[in-house]
Amino acid sequence: MDNSIKTVVVLGSSGTIGSLVGGLIAQNGIKVYFLSRTLEGAKTGLRRAMTQARSEVISRYIECGDYDHLLESALQDADLIIESISEDLEAKKAMYNRVERYRKPDTIIGTTTSSLPLSALADGRSPDFRSHFLATHFYNPPGRMRACEVACTEATDPVSYDIIKDFLKNELRREVIAVNNVPGFAGNRIAFVLFNQITSLVEEYGAEQIDYLIGPYTGRLMPPLRTIDLVGLDIHKAIIHNLREASHDHMYEELALPDYINKMVIAGFLGNKTKGGFYKVLESGKQVFIDPHTCNYIPAIEPHVAFVEKAKRLIHLGLYHEAFEAINTARGPEAEIVKDILCKYIAYSYSLIGEVTKPEYGIAGIDKVMTTGFHWAAPSVIVNVLGGKEAAIDLLHARGVQVPEGIGREDTLTEKALGSMKYFIAR
Repeated sequence: MDNSIKTVVVLGSSGTIGSLVGGLIAQNGIKVYFLSRTLEGAKTGLRRAMTQARSEVISRYIECGDYDHLLESALQDADLIIESISEDLEAKKAMYNRVERYRKPDTIIGTTTSSLPLSALADGRSPDFRSHFLATHFYNPPGRMRACEVACTEATDPVSYDIIKDFLKNELRREVIAVNNVPGFAGNRIAFVLFNQITSLVEEYGAEQIDYLIGPYTGRLMPPLRTIDLVGLDIHKAIIHNLREASHDHMYEELALPDYINKMVIAGFLGNKTKGGFYKVLESGKQVFIDPHTCNYIPAIEPHVAFVEKAKRLIHLGLYHEAFEAINTARGPEAEIVKDILCKYIAYSYSLIGEVTKPEYGIAGIDKVMTTGFHWAAPSVIVNVLGGKEAAIDLLHARGVQVPEGIGREDTLTEKALGSMKYFIAR
């Protein structure tokens, strides 16, 4: 097998992840075919990739086309195929039928899904296809989020994994996290439980208030609801559905997608790609927020809560322990929301040690994906700034959150997580 990757095909290049990942590859001087259902869709992806690169130069390395006219020749030329079409099992399997018809032997196929089971996707494929098939789950936007989770099936050839790991790390400068072949892998499995809880709070407290309360402590480049707008509410809904169906995780079995989310999707309020989701910017430049009860947009209220402002100020100064002490000692409904989210984040993360990553990684693998995939503070960082694992356990007990065994076994703070302190970014 030739280990070099000289030509890449992106299937689903009209979408956000497909186009931006394809753009990153082209920025490294590698030939990339942007394929979509229509030529115009592929060209839309090219424009998005050029915006990310802030340069038209990458267009020299990108050839756009549609599945009916360019698929056969592109697949026969490819060393790597990145499949990034819609999160639908049957649609992906239909595409793989076409891929298998034209791909050359030894071509690696990476799917960007994290919510559909890899075993079901590879079912019925040839031995050569299955030995070269794996998940390459990039985080959005890939220009700023460096994580890429890689998961293999039992049939994946270790050589295929080594080739893709080397390509991702050395060519695309990704932080590669080996994850188990489980629904949601590590990052989405954790994040979408929290996203769903946060969206359920919007009905009572409003979108602006909830992002104001939760955003500063995760350290995310953008707060949770703005992140969902970036992902797309339709994709958010699909991921929640797929994880509930496939994970057999009681956390997902208990999830109920808020009804207003369904109404927003039906109305076409999908987020950034439709110029309106939880947030919308008017022609005047003013920002407005969705009213979940009416699905109309309402003016900003610019919330101001004393403990939030104090914590943000302390985080900005690098006084993380003091910031979390301000949260821990705060009283009132807003403080209760923040404490609940933080407690569920660390408890659920520690409970998944060994399930989403290898047991010997401990919390470190989860720390890595949450910092480089979401720019959230690592779970072990939050445990540390809360005062250590004993203090964190006391807080979980006080809030009625089940304490996972992993939190007692783990060191308080992993070395890799120390670097994630920088992701506490003041708003």
